[in-house]
Amino acid sequence: MEKKKLIIFDVDGTIWDSEKDVFLSFNHTLKENAHMEIDKEEFQKLAGLHLGEMFRRALPESKKELASEYEKKYRKYYIDEGHYADATTLFDDVKETLMYFKAQGFYMAVASSKPKRILDKMVEHFKIEQFDLVLGTEESNFKHKPDPEIIYYIMEELKVLKEDTVIVGDSKTDIMAGKNAGIDTIAVTYGYDKPEILKSLNPTYVIDKFKTLKEIIKYKNN
Repeated sequence: MEKKKLIIFDVDGTIWDSEKDVFLSFNHTLKENAHMEIDKEEFQKLAGLHLGEMFRRALPESKKELASEYEKKYRKYYIDEGHYADATTLFDDVKETLMYFKAQGFYMAVASSKPKRILDKMVEHFKIEQFDLVLGTEESNFKHKPDPEIIYYIMEELKVLKEDTVIVGDSKTDIMAGKNAGIDTIAVTYGYDKPEILKSLNPTYVIDKFKTLKEIIKYKNN
């Protein structure tokens, strides 16, 4: 990989392991309001979609129009009532690797499907405040990934060119967003999407451990 100046990260399934809390909160919302639940496999198939679409697909035909209402109730439970870090943890070597990249001089940014207000809470909670920008597509004017709008915005704000930028993510929407933006892509295999799905999209690199990023992303200092 050519040397880079900017690393854009997804967070769920890439930086932190939030699947259990998100899954439990999603099912809590379904159970409390639709008297139903989905299993882990069904949930994983929805991963990477924005929240309203996840509910729309999970709900029976008669309740699909209530997806946006369920979305609000989920956010109230997950964010406002504080269930976002009940069981969520950072993946191995994340903190040390982010500190390494910061010391090297990289710009770093978050481009997530979560709302910014929860991202800010979680970044503070885990004490990983090395990011220059923390942005989410939910509750914002950004289009959802795989649309590259949020990536374009980050590059423009930080004044970094496409060839100097790479995105790291665990879902097909992250890799597709990077490809749509014309930047290099790194898929991590330990998150939501299955490795074979990620590999089928031909990302620039596929890695099994977060710390491997240090071996393949080098700093461009001019």
